[in-house]
Amino acid sequence: MIDKFNKLLILLLIIFAGADRINFGANLTDSFKLTPFLLLSIIYLPFTLTFFIKRIKLNWLVENQFFLSSFSLFLCLVIMSAVFSPAVIMSSKRIVLLFIIIIIIIIILSEYDASQINNFLIYSSIAGSILFLIFNGLLLTTWLRIIQIDLAQIDLIPDTIAYYIPRLGGFSGDVNRGGFVLSFFTYILWVNRKKLRFSSFLLCINLLMLFLTLSRSTYLLLFILFLSYALLFQRHLFNIEFMSYLLIPLLVLIFGLIQMDNIGIIKIGPVIEERLTVTSDKGASASIHFDLIAKGTKLILSDMKYFFVGIGHGASYLLTSGYYWSGTKYGNFHSQYLAIFIENGVFAFLSFLFFTLIYPVYHGKNNIYLPLLIALIFFNIFYQLTNEPTYWLVILLFYKFQNDIS
Repeated sequence: MIDKFNKLLILLLIIFAGADRINFGANLTDSFKLTPFLLLSIIYLPFTLTFFIKRIKLNWLVENQFFLSSFSLFLCLVIMSAVFSPAVIMSSKRIVLLFIIIIIIIIILSEYDASQINNFLIYSSIAGSILFLIFNGLLLTTWLRIIQIDLAQIDLIPDTIAYYIPRLGGFSGDVNRGGFVLSFFTYILWVNRKKLRFSSFLLCINLLMLFLTLSRSTYLLLFILFLSYALLFQRHLFNIEFMSYLLIPLLVLIFGLIQMDNIGIIKIGPVIEERLTVTSDKGASASIHFDLIAKGTKLILSDMKYFFVGIGHGASYLLTSGYYWSGTKYGNFHSQYLAIFIENGVFAFLSFLFFTLIYPVYHGKNNIYLPLLIALIFFNIFYQLTNEPTYWLVILLFYKFQNDIS
């Protein structure tokens, strides 16, 4: 019974890792969100350390000296950046969150072997995909004013493009992050599709949900992800099976959008125009992202403190300007590697670059999680997942399975 409960906690942690539309602390505090992942972590950590501490094997982590050294250096430099940060309290809070995420994932991966971990991922991806679909249904019906659920703990107000059409990001408050989490579930289902009888149906539904995010970053992630997989693990570049999974939801989406546009529920024209706008319109999201990256790069080169030490982990919001969240705790430079550089300094940036890019590309060609890391490199050019549990799960999964390959 105890072992089953432990496994259930692991499944729930992976399923709800990106579910920040649920906030159990909505009426308790405004300083942070008490997401399902954090609440489950509070239960999982003492429970596992009490009953299963002897089962935790860290050999996969400590035997890879390249990863251990670069990863430890990165974490030390992250802590140091907070010490010298003008926003030391906010930076420290975000470091605590980062360490909670990393510790929980390391313990999960250290409890079981690669085969059992893969089973957890399959079941979590199935349940996570269904949960994502349910939230999308609630978001859409809320936007259409068919239902009205007034709960402080659950946010069901979808993001929109100029009020013309909802962007459905499932249980994630940000559609880009939601797109990444669902892409992770979809990839797990794809590589394990022969083990599941209904994988075809789930893959089609997931791809439809990914299209409905209307996220260019998600589309780029999806393209690079399956292109990398094809180049590394397929004999031929084009997989007819995958193309059929892609074509069906794409046709459904196009037909559905045209019909909804014809009856006046949504307006496709302005949406297409906004999504295709890159730099001509200064109010367009892509233009804002380019501008933030340009400003961040100039700041790094013009201030030696930012270059060597950084402004503090999670404190780059102090330097942002020119868009809605500028100057607030939600502001950032919308670029993972730039944010690491400006928040933690050049040496943290180089160590992070080593264990997320250089080492995996040179040593992980047979690792099934390499396509995810490659895709995330491109995804994080215009987004950042620093404190996203699923992101660290991908990184640590790579090294967990790399140990078995070695």
